[in-house]
Amino acid sequence: MIGGMTSSATAGASRGPGRPREETTEQAITLAARQVLAEKGLSRMSMETVAARAGVAKSTLYRRWPSKVELAVHAVAVSFDTVDTTDKGSLAADMRSGIEQAARLLRDPSTGGAYAALLAESARDPDGVGAAVRASLSTKLRALVATSVERAIARGEIRPEMADVDLLADVVVGAVLHRSLATGEPDAVFVDGLIELLADVAYARLLLAKRQTRNPLTTEPT
Repeated sequence: MIGGMTSSATAGASRGPGRPREETTEQAITLAARQVLAEKGLSRMSMETVAARAGVAKSTLYRRWPSKVELAVHAVAVSFDTVDTTDKGSLAADMRSGIEQAARLLRDPSTGGAYAALLAESARDPDGVGAAVRASLSTKLRALVATSVERAIARGEIRPEMADVDLLADVVVGAVLHRSLATGEPDAVFVDGLIELLADVAYARLLLAKRQTRNPLTTEPT
């Protein structure tokens, strides 16, 4: 028994440091990738430059990501894994928390700049880079919004037919990104204003849905 315990302990000790080292390495790589992407854009970004900045061998990158496009998209997408999606009690509170966290991420020059670089390249190559962004990054952001919407439906705050998750994700992410990169920081005033606007739209749609239930010919709120 003692020998077995010693063997297990030895095996555990030998495995233990592996995952932290792997996580540290990946964090270094994804940070370096975002920085290089933000500084140079995707066309001038290279696996060699990212590897050098991360302090790893180029082969380490290729074992995880076969191309720089996959690395770039992953590096930006994984930054949103830090967004806390725990239930805040209401759709407004959930959305406010998510928007504030997304704004903080996009204010970071490497994350915001890398995101903008990916969007620019997506416009130039919609079937290549654009498809990769839609499959990974856009899906992740949509899932964050969908989590809040699904909880709101379960609470009875909104009806399922009122929630266009794709449109809501586009509105929220687009507004935060534009404010972060083009017109100024998305501060508390901006976040409150965006939440109020979304609430007004949701309320208007709720009134319209109720009127249409009573009168199917009604198409516009009054």
